[in-house]
This record gives sequence, C-alpha cells and structure tokens, in this order.
Amino acid sequence: MKWYEHQIRGVIALGVVLALIPPILFLAPSLISPEDPPLSESGAQTLAVELVNPKGISGIFFVTPDESLHSLCVRLGFPAPEGKDIALQNGMRVRWTPDPDGRSVSIEDMDAATRLALGLPVDINLAASDDLRMIPGVGKKLAADIAALRKQKGRFEKLDQLMEVKGIKESKLAKLRPYLFIDSRPEL
Repeated sequence: MKWYEHQIRGVIALGVVLALIPPILFLAPSLISPEDPPLSESGAQTLAVELVNPKGISGIFFVTPDESLHSLCVRLGFPAPEGKDIALQNGMRVRWTPDPDGRSVSIEDMDAATRLALGLPVDINLAASDDLRMIPGVGKKLAADIAALRKQKGRFEKLDQLMEVKGIKESKLAKLRPYLFIDSRPEL
C-alpha cells in the first residue's frame, strides 16, 4: 500500500466523522429531557416560599395558592411538621428547627433582599434602613428619614403616610409602591 492510500483513507474517515456530527447535534436535544425541576417555575399564579432545612435541602419553591405546608413537604420528601397544617403565603420562610424528630418548624418572612430579588414587595414596617436602600430610588438619607418617621409613628398604616417624609411626593411614592406593602397579618 502506497503512502498516499493511507492519506486517502484518513481523509475518508475524517469526512465520515464530520458528516455524522450534524445529525448527532440535531438529535441530541430531543434525547435530553428539557423539563425544569419541579416547583421551579414562577408566575402570576404562584407563591414564592422559602424552605430552610437543617439537612441542607433548602431553597425557594413556587407553589399554587392552594398548597399547604403539609402537601409541599410530602411532594419534596421533607418531614411534615407536627400539629395543624399551615396555608402557605407569598414571601413565607419555613425553617425546620433542629430537634430529634425533625418535625418542628418556625414561620418567618423572607429577608428583604430575597423578596426584592423575587419581585416581591417589602413590608415597610419591618424593613431596616439597609433593606430600604435596596429599593431603586432610595438612598441612605431617604431610608434613614423613612425609618425615623416609622419610629415616630410606631408603624405605618398606609403607604400614603410616606409623603410626610421630605423628598417623597406623589410621583416618588408611585415609583416606590411596587416595592413596598403594609402587612395586616398579626406578627409571625
């Protein structure tokens, strides 16, 4: 066999390999499941709930408004808490407390940074000055002034009360409204 016959065979083999690449690339995506992990799709009809498990299985899950804590635990394989079932609410954090059976939980609110990252408003009556500064258009001075007015009043009853702060007029308040709310539920 002459030296050029080896080169010809090499070129043919390379051509066959290169000819197989496009069909493989075309078929490969259909062989891989494109599904998102369960409870990972947010939307207008979902609630964002943060679960904090001491065993390291934690995260933010998006559930339907009719989901309860017990049913969510069953779906995720978490130990269901003892006692009365709890209706899940948007922005809720459920933290498992380290106890022998792993069934005790505490219910909290998500921190302000997490809420804002998820597009959820922050409770003006619970937000610290640093939390308020994460809101677009609120700087150090304005955050301090809002916190001072809240301290003076005890709590805000309506967001319109923010216009008592120097620098907040109708237009500024309209820009802040999507980021703020007043929780009427009893303290958690």
